[in-house]
Amino acid sequence: MSDKKRKNDEQAVQPEGKKARKEEKKEKKEKKEKKVKDVVEEEVKEDKKEKKDKKDKKEKKEKKDKKEKTEEEPEKEEKKEKKDKKEKKEKKEKKEKRTDEQDTPAADAMDIDEQQDAPAEKQNGDDASKKEKKDKKKDKKSKKEKKEKASASEDQQTEQQTTESQPAEKQNRFIVFVGNLPYSANAESLKKHFEKNPPASVRVATEKEKPTKCRGFGFVEFDHYDRMKTCLKLYHHSMFDDGKYPPRRINVELTAGGGGKSDHRKAKIEAKNKKLAEERQNNLHKEKERKTQPEETEVDEWAGIHPSRRNRMA
Repeated sequence: MSDKKRKNDEQAVQPEGKKARKEEKKEKKEKKEKKVKDVVEEEVKEDKKEKKDKKDKKEKKEKKDKKEKTEEEPEKEEKKEKKDKKEKKEKKEKKEKRTDEQDTPAADAMDIDEQQDAPAEKQNGDDASKKEKKDKKKDKKSKKEKKEKASASEDQQTEQQTTESQPAEKQNRFIVFVGNLPYSANAESLKKHFEKNPPASVRVATEKEKPTKCRGFGFVEFDHYDRMKTCLKLYHHSMFDDGKYPPRRINVELTAGGGGKSDHRKAKIEAKNKKLAEERQNNLHKEKERKTQPEETEVDEWAGIHPSRRNRMA
């Protein structure tokens, strides 16, 4: 009897558990459906909002376009009116021209009739006036030619004078620039330094506030080109010692006379010093070659002989 009761109790419990499970499943389904509905509703709301925004934007644009059109319409009307006025004026001008053209041939015909009736004296007067005009033109041409010839001759004379003066200055002036001088340098100390190759004149650049203070450079002028050349060879990078400052190496380079800071003068000095630098480099290379040549060309006469036997061979 106990086994039967148990079976009956189990049978009674089973349907109740199934119901609970079914209810749970239903609840889950309902929840899912609600979630789906909520998501769909949110999407629909967003779509509606986007549509509203688009409509608002379109309305705003339309309003702006209407305003612009209303503002542009009077301007367009003004332009049209101006164009119409211009066209009317042009038409009037064309009509006036046509009427003038039609009137002129009649006037020309009248003039021809008058000319045919005029006496021959007027023709003679016209011929005389033409001849006078031709004579005047010829006189003017001859005067212009004379002026041009006179100006050309004056230009030639001035050019000859300048060319004559320029070579004289070039021949007489042989100036050298001396740089890296101490502040204590003066004309006397510079002359002493160039005693062996005496210069014609010496000039030291000084400060305006302190005329005794050297600015570090000077100019030395020679009478002859040869002396200037020897100065450039011997005194470039020579040691200048005036007893007041420690001895220092000076630079001797070419310069142009006349002074000034013009571009032409600077370019001239640069070109001269470039040539001078090239010559100095070539001289250095030649000296090096001379020193190396005797070492290479000299042949030892006692080569191959033991030093103890060289005294016997002598």
